[in-house]
Amino acid sequence: MTKIFGDYDQEQLNAQYNQRTLVPDIGPYSKQAQVDTAAARAEFDCEPKVSYGPEDDQWMAVYRAKAATPVDAPILIYFHGGAWLVAEEGRDGQVAPEFVRAGAVFVAPNFSVVPNVSLGDMVRQCREAVAHCYANAASLGGDAARIHVCGHSSGSHLTAMTAVTDWQSDFGLPADVIKGATLVSGPYDLAPVRLSARNEYLDLSAEDEQRLSPGRHLRSDAPPAIFAYGGGELDEFQRQSRVLAAAWEGATGRASEPLVFPGNNHFQMREEYGRAGSTLAQAVLAQMGLKP
Repeated sequence: MTKIFGDYDQEQLNAQYNQRTLVPDIGPYSKQAQVDTAAARAEFDCEPKVSYGPEDDQWMAVYRAKAATPVDAPILIYFHGGAWLVAEEGRDGQVAPEFVRAGAVFVAPNFSVVPNVSLGDMVRQCREAVAHCYANAASLGGDAARIHVCGHSSGSHLTAMTAVTDWQSDFGLPADVIKGATLVSGPYDLAPVRLSARNEYLDLSAEDEQRLSPGRHLRSDAPPAIFAYGGGELDEFQRQSRVLAAAWEGATGRASEPLVFPGNNHFQMREEYGRAGSTLAQAVLAQMGLKP
């Protein structure tokens, strides 16, 4: 068979970018996220739909402790996954509890998804969500000088794109708007994605691949980043994390060795954010200067 990318032929590459290859039934994970979100909305002060832009899909859920949050609280912005295809409403609070309990303001932006918009438009909306949080930090209950971003799966790709944004040139904001990023189980380089069956709905061009692959836009002033993936994930998703972590370290000079969770599949890595005592959650809290 003809090799399409690395040692993969077309069928193999398609399988590497299809999460159902290893997890045929993702329904239980989606249902658990809904249950966990309902619990988070009961436990915390939640504003479920705060507008951050003029488009209908540009809103975010904001979670805060019901007790008064310190005025200098960090803001953690979480970008959800879903193969760039799936919206998150009703599941946006699963990741929040460990961070809100520790004193952060947790923000989960909603955004348009393909094929309704292009991937470039998704990236733009996510950047606008960060800019909105910076400009409106006080009304959200947090500190504009303590904004952090995190994501899972395709949401980690979007997170990485916010982290490599030229905030001064593109938004007239300080270069260091984002103080730290956490990137979990993402498909960061779009070359194999564009060559896989995913491009039937993403419709990426070679120019899109270059423009929207975060590793190709790294600068020395990129924020500190935490990388993580599961040992039970598809080989390509594990490789993608290792490659971007190495590139991040090369660009910034900061160690970026990924956290590896040997028994976790792709969807368990999202749940790792919310698991009490998780190494991942502890690393994110430490990055924000918070204690569990």
